[in-house]
Order: sequence, then structure tokens, then C-alpha cells
Amino acid sequence: MELNYDKYIILASNNNLRCTYEAYLQYKSGLSVIQQLASTSNSTFKHKGETILKPLKQQEAQKVLERLEKGKYDKNFSKVLSISRY
Repeated sequence: MELNYDKYIILASNNNLRCTYEAYLQYKSGLSVIQQLASTSNSTFKHKGETILKPLKQQEAQKVLERLEKGKYDKNFSKVLSISRY
């Protein structure tokens, strides 16, 4: 899934998210993690060289991606934001 800044602003506006460039960068980082979670059924994954327990199952991550592609925010997305920040 590709998300440019314009698409993020539309998503953010429609879902009461922050409409800032900093929020967009955090969102992009979280999206990268979600895509990684959706690609494997393992219970752990590697992020920045560290092995981490997955906060979402593969099916949950896939559902988040599906909703985001439709322009809808999924509350499970927030579970990966703390991972994508460190």
C-alpha cells in the first residue's frame, strides 16, 4: 500500500487524526510495521534489529491494511505506533 501525504491528509481529516507532516511520518512508519506484521504468521518479528512479540496477529494486520486502503482508520493501528517510534 502506497500512501502519499495528500492521501494521508484526507484519511486524517475524515477520521479525526492529526493533519501534520510529523503525524504523516509517524503514520508512514507505522504502516511499514503493519505491512511487516501482515506478511507473516509468526508470533514475533524483527524491527530495527530487535525481535519483538507481534502486537497484532497476521489476520488483524491484514484487516487494518484493507480498511486503510478504503480510507478508513482502524483502531488497531495505534497498537503499532509505539513500536514504530523506538
